Amino acid sequence: MEEIREKIERMKIKAEAILNENKKAFLINSADTYFFCDIISFNDNKIIVKPFKGNNINVEIEIYWADIIKLEEYREMEE
Repeated sequence: MEEIREKIERMKIKAEAILNENKKAFLINSADTYFFCDIISFNDNKIIVKPFKGNNINVEIEIYWADIIKLEEYREMEE
C-alpha cells in the first residue's frame, strides 16, 4: 500500500509541473481509458482534466488519483 501512495505522490508532483508549465497531459486510468487532456486542477484525492482529443472533448472530468495508472506530459507524434 505504501508503494501505491508513493506513486500517487510522484504523479501529483508531475501534474503540478505540467499545470505550472501550461503543458498538455496524457493519462491512462484503471479502466484502460486514455485521456489526451489539459489539467484544470487537482487536490489530494482527485485530478480534474479537460480532454482535447477523443471522447468528451472540452468536458471537465474528475479522476481519483488511485485510478490513474500512468500520467505523462503529452507529446505530439512526429511523422
